[in-house]
Amino acid sequence: MINIPISLLAGLVASLSFKPHALWPFALIGLGVWYQLICVQNFGKRLQSSYFFGLGILLPTQAWTGIYVGDVPWLVLCFGQALIFTFPSFFVGRGKSFNQIAFICSYILVEAILRTFPFTGFGWTRLGFSQINSPLIIIYPVLGVVGVALFLSWYSTVRSFKSFLLPTSMMIVAAFIPSPVTLDGSVRVALVQGGVDKLGLDFNDKPREVFLRHVAETQKSISPNQVDLIVWPENAVDVDVFKYVDVMQTISDLSKDLATPILIGGVTNLSSPRNQSMLFDPQLKQIYTKRYLTPFGEYVPLRSLAEKLSPFAQQINDFQAGSNSVVFEIDKYQFQTLICYELLNDKFVSENNRDFLVIQTNNATFGDTAQLDQQLNIAQVRAAESSRHLAYVSTTGTTAFINSSGHIESKLIKFQPGTLIGEIDVSSGSSYAQEFNRYLEPLAIIVLLVFLLLRRWSRA
Repeated sequence: MINIPISLLAGLVASLSFKPHALWPFALIGLGVWYQLICVQNFGKRLQSSYFFGLGILLPTQAWTGIYVGDVPWLVLCFGQALIFTFPSFFVGRGKSFNQIAFICSYILVEAILRTFPFTGFGWTRLGFSQINSPLIIIYPVLGVVGVALFLSWYSTVRSFKSFLLPTSMMIVAAFIPSPVTLDGSVRVALVQGGVDKLGLDFNDKPREVFLRHVAETQKSISPNQVDLIVWPENAVDVDVFKYVDVMQTISDLSKDLATPILIGGVTNLSSPRNQSMLFDPQLKQIYTKRYLTPFGEYVPLRSLAEKLSPFAQQINDFQAGSNSVVFEIDKYQFQTLICYELLNDKFVSENNRDFLVIQTNNATFGDTAQLDQQLNIAQVRAAESSRHLAYVSTTGTTAFINSSGHIESKLIKFQPGTLIGEIDVSSGSSYAQEFNRYLEPLAIIVLLVFLLLRRWSRA
C-alpha cells in the first residue's frame, strides 16, 4: 500500500506548479515520479497509483470550487475527475515495450479528456497551463497547450543525458522559428475594475450596485478621447439593459460624453438568460453571447441529482448559449472577446486572429481564492499561444494587460476599484499553434494505436 501515499504525494508536488505557488519544475517532478511508479507495477497497482496521483493534483488546485457551495460538489468533482488519470495505466506498465512514447501520448489524452468530459469538461488542472514562467513557454506559440503537455510528459520520462538531448534540441529549434504574427501599431485601452459591494454568490444582490460602481469609476478616471476603447468586465452591468432602458441610456450617454466606445458585460433575459458582451458606440452596436457555458454555474447537468447534493443548485438558472463568434469593430480596429470560462476552450484559440483579444470575467463569486490568479495565468497562456496582446478585465481583479509573450505588463490591485490604461499592440496573422495544435491529440491517438499493434505483433 506504500504506492498510495507516494502517488498522492507526487500529485501534490505537481499541484505546486499552479498558482498561487507557480513552482513550474514541480510539474516535471510529480509526473516523473508517477511515470516511474506505473512502469514497474502490475495493472491493479497502476490504476491505484494513477488515481491517487490525480487526486493529489485536483484536490488542492480546485479547492476554491467549494468556497461558497460547500465541500460536497468540490469532492465529487475531484474524485470523479481523478478517474481520468487512470488512462495511462492501460498503456504503460511492467515489461511493456515503448513505455515512454505510450506515457507521452496517453498523458496528452488525459488532458484532452479533462477539457471535454463530462458536461463539456473542466480542464482547469491541465499541467499544460502551468508553464508560463518556464523554458517551455517557447512551445506555446508553436504547439499550444497540448504541445507543452507533450514536452512536460516527455521530459518527465527522461532517464539519461542522451534521451534529454532530443526534446532539448527541438526546444532550441522552436526558439528560433520566426513568428508568422506581425505587429503593426497600437491601440489605447482603459480597463475598468469597478469592484463589488461584497464577495460571494450574491455579489449582485443590490440591483445596479455593481453597474453604478463601474459608471462612477469610469467618470472619475477617464477623460474624453483619452483612449480608443473602454472595457468593463463580465457582469459589470448587473441588471438587464433591455428591461431597464435608463441603464442602457446611461451607458450610451457615457460613451457619447467620453467620445469613446464602451464594451460592457451583462446578463440579459429576453427569453432566457444570456451572458453577453455589448459594444456601445455610443448606441448599442454589437452583441456577443457567451458560447461555452460553465456547468453547475450557468447551467446544471443532472439537475435533480445536483439539487440533492447541494441546495445552491436550485439558485442556478440555465443560460442559453450563443452560437457564433463576433468580431467587434471600433474605428479602424477589430477585436474579439472571450467571457470567463471560455478561456478553457481550446476550440476558440484558432479564432483569436484579429488585432487584439479581450477577456471579460467576474471573479467576485470565488472570493479571495487561488481561482483569481489561476485564471489570470490561463489568460497569459492564451496570449502566448496566439502571440497576441490581451486585455484582461475583472470586477474584482486581477485586471491586467498581457503582452504577446504571455507576460503581465501592468495590473491593478485585487479588490480595489481602479482603472488600468495602457497600449495594446495590434497584431495580424495566426500563430503556428493556432493553425496546428488541433492535430496533436488525434496524432497521439494514432501513435497509441500503432504501438498497441506493434506490441501485439511482437508477442505473436
